[in-house]
Amino acid sequence: MHSVEVQGNHTWGKFSAFRVLGDHEPMPGFRLVMQFAPRPEGVARLLEMRARANDPLDSELARLTVRAGIGLLQSHNVSFAYASAEEVVALVRTDAVSRMGSSLAVYEQLLSMYSARLAVLLGEELVVHGHIFEFPDIGIARRAFVSAQEWLEEATPLRSSRRLGLQMRGLGQPFHPSSLENVEAQAGLLRSAGIDLETLPHWWWRGVAARFRADGGVELYDDVPHGADFAALVSDV
Repeated sequence: MHSVEVQGNHTWGKFSAFRVLGDHEPMPGFRLVMQFAPRPEGVARLLEMRARANDPLDSELARLTVRAGIGLLQSHNVSFAYASAEEVVALVRTDAVSRMGSSLAVYEQLLSMYSARLAVLLGEELVVHGHIFEFPDIGIARRAFVSAQEWLEEATPLRSSRRLGLQMRGLGQPFHPSSLENVEAQAGLLRSAGIDLETLPHWWWRGVAARFRADGGVELYDDVPHGADFAALVSDV
């Protein structure tokens, strides 16, 4: 297990061979996937600062982060977006790079849009970081989306209990991440605040997805399926 002091989706390391520095046009048939996430220290600061005015886990903060991520579809450079309280993963349209001039131009547009939407929705600026992945085909791109969802679900006890712990710290109560070294401790902390992991909403466990339809409309999935069924949703306009 990664240290509970460190947050973020570490499974992206499995795809490090596909990471690129983006001032180029992808090879024919290759697909770009871009991942963005607020810096954990910024989220921690917000959780502590907002603790007195919000519910345990700060569901409003999580919802607004998801909204900012799904909003990337409005860039017209994204065909599919998968967003959670932790990150957003975007499948870039096949014509986006030719229209924008380079992968880096698309990346900078989406990074700026995500950061700006977070700032407007939250009333606070958060530093956002991201990565560009160039996959040989849509099948491997789908694998990356599935991996992001699997991490989100597996990490739910840890990331939820850590959010609660940061809120406790904001209320002046003692909390140290080292107290969350196993699932039992994580669930116990949540139960002490009246939170049952099993009753947390579906989107908290598995995120939210959205994609363009061929007719230009948008399909939103707030009940995202698992595995191959989720991979089948990852598609182009």
